Amino acid sequence: MADRVFAPHYAVAARRTVGRVAALLAAADGPALSQLLPGEPFDVLEFTSTAAWGRSPIDGAVGFVARDALSVEFAASHIVVAKSASVRPAPSADRDALATLPMGARVAAKAVGDDWFEVDGGYVAATTLASLDLPPADPVEVALRLKGVPVVAGGRSGDGVDAAGMVFLAHMIAGDTLPRFADLQADAIGTALAAGDPPRRGDLLFFDGHVAIVVDGDTVVHADGIVRCDPIAALDRFGPITARRRPA
Repeated sequence: MADRVFAPHYAVAARRTVGRVAALLAAADGPALSQLLPGEPFDVLEFTSTAAWGRSPIDGAVGFVARDALSVEFAASHIVVAKSASVRPAPSADRDALATLPMGARVAAKAVGDDWFEVDGGYVAATTLASLDLPPADPVEVALRLKGVPVVAGGRSGDGVDAAGMVFLAHMIAGDTLPRFADLQADAIGTALAAGDPPRRGDLLFFDGHVAIVVDGDTVVHADGIVRCDPIAALDRFGPITARRRPA
């Protein structure tokens, strides 16, 4: 904030790493604003006995998180790109999972042969991870992997999403940086479609409090109870379209 807001002094952020899925709250005892995922950085500006107030460098949201959800900083190398990744005690699918990591979680991973990665606490299948420096992918294909994931207030992970969180997560996994919240997405993403311009794959349709990603000329994927595909015509239950954006 120092480059935008004048103050007689500024707090120096203490970088921490998120240790588990945790809600980022608008107030210490308030509603969920967004979500923090394992392996993500979090910049703490103030600690209390039970919470930390700060900013997520991943989605830009500012709020409170439980202090015990944070751990010492470490550098992640990979991100979970499957709906979830099972952490197993040995590099074998025959071993029972010790834990699961949701899509969007970040890990420091070391390859073990061609099929497995070693992470803190065990091993995960190589097909569930991607390097953080991979080239861009198709956000529609990523969003379709989330089908069946429940709607969770503030969610932006394979454990649960809200409408804008699904869009944010799909584009993050695909290598794009988008705003976290629907009002900012509707104002800032790509370019507005001209009147009469037919939607195409990847376009975003915004409503009052909702957003959907166009899969093809007739279908969208969106978070409505669960992540699901519906005909574009069925979205009239959300009211009129307020914005149509085409990501760059």
